[in-house]
Amino acid sequence: MNRKRGNGSLSGAWYVTLVFFIFVVLHYADKFLISPLLPLVRDEFRLGYTELGAIETGTILVAVAFMPLWGYLFDKYARPPLVALASAVWGGTTILSTFSQNYLQLIVTRSMTGIDNQATSGLMSFLGDYFPPEKRATALGVLQAAETFGALIGVIIGLLIGVSFGWRNAFLITAAPGVLLALVVLFTVKDVPRGGTEPELVNVRDRLKDTFSIKSLKKLFERRSVFFLYLQGFFGVFPWNILSYWLFTYMTDVRGFEPGSQLLVMLAALLSMVAGNILAGMTGDWAFRRNRRGRVVFATITVIIGLIFFDMAFLTKGGVELFLLLGALTALFMPMAGPCVSSSVQDVALPEVRGSAMAMLLFFYNVGSAFAPLITGYVADRIGLEWGIVTIVNITWSICIILLSMAAVFIPRDIEWKRRELAERAKKLGSEQKVL
Repeated sequence: MNRKRGNGSLSGAWYVTLVFFIFVVLHYADKFLISPLLPLVRDEFRLGYTELGAIETGTILVAVAFMPLWGYLFDKYARPPLVALASAVWGGTTILSTFSQNYLQLIVTRSMTGIDNQATSGLMSFLGDYFPPEKRATALGVLQAAETFGALIGVIIGLLIGVSFGWRNAFLITAAPGVLLALVVLFTVKDVPRGGTEPELVNVRDRLKDTFSIKSLKKLFERRSVFFLYLQGFFGVFPWNILSYWLFTYMTDVRGFEPGSQLLVMLAALLSMVAGNILAGMTGDWAFRRNRRGRVVFATITVIIGLIFFDMAFLTKGGVELFLLLGALTALFMPMAGPCVSSSVQDVALPEVRGSAMAMLLFFYNVGSAFAPLITGYVADRIGLEWGIVTIVNITWSICIILLSMAAVFIPRDIEWKRRELAERAKKLGSEQKVL
């Protein structure tokens, strides 16, 4: 028997999670495919670290420019067609980049692939309307695990196909599934009322018709916990972008690892990240059920532990085995804050601006991280790639620890504010239904 959860069966909600999981896996395989291909691109176009970093920076800047638009569209209009559109866009822009014959063409066409990169904010808000608050972090953890799993697939394609058949052919492999997945979403994923899984609105979900509201968005920005969650996002993705973009180059230039050893290290790290995301979602939900600040406290602790293992991995000299072990432990804790922060923002945002709230979170993530590859490349040209990575990761993660601690102070009262707002809304809708 299916358990009902506001907008339909729990099994139906997990089907949508599966479809979105596949979407994100394929999308992130395409997004992170370039990392193992950087040495090939460098050799073909004779580039330095700074020029290589600029390729990723350009992509992220385009993603940042389109991020608020995606959030608004997902809050205002039917969401399945928007997911399908994003799926088709990633395929087309990636195919276009394979025609690049020089560095300028590559940086322009690769930047265009950023147009749909942060449509995932809409997926997270959409999924939030399929799950109640106490299960939301688990679902988002699965979705964010897909990001890492996609990166894993991208790495494998890059190393196995790119090295043997060229970086252009590797890009083509990740581009093709976009159109097919767009059709799957259009014909099998149904839209649901915004806010229908919120406890206060379950009984009036059939009357929910609220869409994007400037007033509701302004109220969100007045919440202190959201301010600190957004601000930590500015610094929080620096380490992720630095490591995902530069790790193969670091293992080649600094550690001297062979391609086979590099693949083993990355496989261990990415599998640990998948496990970390899922474990974080489940643990975050458990902590939330016991205390409203539990998710944010848990996120803070995981950042501290992750930073300790990172420093051990990069500052302890040893062979492939030691680096693989410490890297896998770093990777286990590295993504754990993500599902907790995303679900915490949704715990405070009103349903009609949930997509915009997630888009703004990703906006802060990407504004900060857009310059991470470029800054790291610039520093690496001066003090070395290893110390460039270590310095920037330690600074940014330390700031995140402080900001997450501040968010934990304010989030209980902000969640209570949202509950009062929704209770008033449910009372009004219930009164209107009695009159009719």
